[in-house]
Amino acid sequence: MALPGRSRLLPGAAFFGAGALLLAVFARAELPPREDGHRPLRANPVSAAPDPAPPAPFDGYADAPAFEVVPRQGALTFYPCAACHDQMTPNPERRKLFSPHPAALDHGDGRIWCLDCHAGEGRNTLHTLAGERVDFNEADRVCAQCHYTPHRDWAFGAHGKRVADWQGPRRLYSCAHCHDPHSPALRPRAPEPPPPVRAGLSRPPRNDRDHGAPWRVAEEEEHAPEGQ
Repeated sequence: MALPGRSRLLPGAAFFGAGALLLAVFARAELPPREDGHRPLRANPVSAAPDPAPPAPFDGYADAPAFEVVPRQGALTFYPCAACHDQMTPNPERRKLFSPHPAALDHGDGRIWCLDCHAGEGRNTLHTLAGERVDFNEADRVCAQCHYTPHRDWAFGAHGKRVADWQGPRRLYSCAHCHDPHSPALRPRAPEPPPPVRAGLSRPPRNDRDHGAPWRVAEEEEHAPEGQ
């Protein structure tokens, strides 16, 4: 019966030791004066300033299958951007734009503006939040900063489209091939027509009966008399 008693004393001893260590550290440090009985947390002295290494740049997903992104820079209508912008002084003010650019961006509920993605100087490139210049053919790296979950799914093949079949080298369409960066939400579209009938076969007769919504069908089956 002695062991349970000892096990109950150990946590208290550890807590007491940690508290004594903290008191010893703060006793040697010069504390800032209190204001109205309180001391700002950030004003507490730091014994040793951290010296973290710079964050490593994103270099893809380690387990993702190898792929190549289909380039699209050559298909951009107004590229190179510097053809016009080199003649202008960069203006970082958020404002209404004029043709050929959209007047406003339907992206991020008003939190996204041009220079959040486009480089302010050297307009032929994009930029990341860390200030790294990114080619238009690598625009997915800019999208991934906010849309990291779809980007991960895209890299692994669960999101987006790829060229040709599901076999052979993976060539993926970039985010902006499908999503307009200035208005990325996909608009409703009419469905594609059904595939043609193979030679020697005939299309089965069409059933135009209205089957109703699935939940209504389930309710009807649930309340239908037995034997029907």
